[in-house]
Amino acid sequence: MAKEPTRHDLREALRACQRAFDSNYPLGAARQAFCGFAKSANILEEVSIPLPWMTGGKAGASGLGA
Repeated sequence: MAKEPTRHDLREALRACQRAFDSNYPLGAARQAFCGFAKSANILEEVSIPLPWMTGGKAGASGLGA
């Protein structure tokens, strides 16, 4: 059984993402930290094909796809 995520886990994932954004911290390390947290919180969903909002389809004035 997976351990329950803690606030510390979330802070570590957030810090890794912030360091990757602000400096030369490896993006792969930040992604791994975030994915580790997301898996422990059971909020990560692996998808085999891009979701519709990820494909960059045409958008109208509202920003929603046609």
